[in-house]
Amino acid sequence: MKMSKWNANREGYADNTASIAIQRVSKEERKNDMAKRSCRRTTDENAIHNKAVKIRKMTDEQLVHYVEDRVEKARSEGFNCGKTQAPKHKTVDITGIIEEISSVKGIGATKLADIKAILEKHLEVITDA
Repeated sequence: MKMSKWNANREGYADNTASIAIQRVSKEERKNDMAKRSCRRTTDENAIHNKAVKIRKMTDEQLVHYVEDRVEKARSEGFNCGKTQAPKHKTVDITGIIEEISSVKGIGATKLADIKAILEKHLEVITDA
């Protein structure tokens, strides 16, 4: 029966110390390899990686709180952005509109009063008079 090369001492007997030493060396090599790979990352990539590791290590409860906080923050930011982008209310010059309509043939003072009342009702705007 032939023994593997790494598990034998000089006399050819099984030697567990050799396997332990090899495991230790391979562990150190893996650490060195990881150090080499992480040094290839940019500063931004390292920051993202550290954040991902932090999130992976969270418990279920911590994850739930983290996600809920992020959702609430996004919701409030969206609300605030929408509020700033919302168009401002225009003031409508109803008297100017009524004067334009009065120049149309066939519309008298009574019709103009009715049109003005309808405009004020539907536009719900304070007149500039």
